[in-house]
Amino acid sequence: MLDTKPGVVYIKASLKFLRGDIEQMRTAAGAPRSESIQMYLVEIARLSKQGQPVPLSQLAATLRVSPISVNQMCHKLQKEGLVTYVPYKGVSITPSGEGLAMRILRHHRLWEVFLVERLQMSWDEAHETACRLEHDTSDEVIERLARFLGYPRVNPRGEPIPSGTGTAEEAATMPLADMQAGQAGTWAKCICDETSRNFLAGAGLRPGAKFRVMGVEPERILLEVDGQNVVLSHALAATAQAIPHKPLSRQ
Repeated sequence: MLDTKPGVVYIKASLKFLRGDIEQMRTAAGAPRSESIQMYLVEIARLSKQGQPVPLSQLAATLRVSPISVNQMCHKLQKEGLVTYVPYKGVSITPSGEGLAMRILRHHRLWEVFLVERLQMSWDEAHETACRLEHDTSDEVIERLARFLGYPRVNPRGEPIPSGTGTAEEAATMPLADMQAGQAGTWAKCICDETSRNFLAGAGLRPGAKFRVMGVEPERILLEVDGQNVVLSHALAATAQAIPHKPLSRQ
């Protein structure tokens, strides 16, 4: 059955610059494995911490599937050389599995940028829609999308977008509330409610935005963004992370 939700119809109409619609993307090369396999690999890559195996119980809870289904899929992925499964410890992603996972994450996060910035979708709506589009898009189309968007480095949540070579490096950040007057930085992310996110976006403070701290007071912080002054409470600033451009010189 065709998806007739207004947002999806609008997306298809907006993709003329890519010289093809979503159905044409399905026939492109570069997506040989099932959506289910791709989904598992992405979640294993996301849950992996410092090379430690991901417990199957954690993977099952994240994917909201039964432990038996996770066990069966992990054995299948191991046979394909995409993961290494150790009984009673968990599953680790292999280099080939990680390469595929980074490819899908790149697709997903670039679509999130497009959906939020160009179609004004909410973060949650963009994430849900990107989950469908990520599997249907060829690498060629994704590279055109990246070029169209100006090669963004992070998605609307401030998460790094893997490069075309499959690497994703998280830049070192610091709390905005800890920055000093005169210090410049790049807005990374803000863990706050939707109302606050909308206010920040309206003020130009989106992931990737450049700003300068103009003043710090006991209850607020003054920023300059695109030539405009923006005042934030310390409470809101404490929920934001920024990438400092360079440390202030010591006197």
